[in-house]
Amino acid sequence: MFLLNINPIRMSYGLNWGVAFSLFLLTTAGCSSLRTRLSRTASDWRNRTAEISCYSGGKLIYSGKTDGKVFSESNSDGYTFISAEDKKLKEVSGDCVIKYD
Repeated sequence: MFLLNINPIRMSYGLNWGVAFSLFLLTTAGCSSLRTRLSRTASDWRNRTAEISCYSGGKLIYSGKTDGKVFSESNSDGYTFISAEDKKLKEVSGDCVIKYD
């Protein structure tokens, strides 16, 4: 007959790490889309300013400068960016022209 020598302290330590890792994976799973979008766009246009102009019916409805990081969802006509003037997060939609410096 073969008996296993199981150390209960070592076993509980391993279980605690397993639970902590599982909780970490569950809490960060929903952030993968945002993380991918931010890293892709930020790495492509880091430290480059851009001018954004948005039109509706042929009339200019927004004009401003960004800090270079312009985000766009694939299923939306909107853009999200941080304004270079006031450093606030802004969202615009419509026919927008983005010119990078």
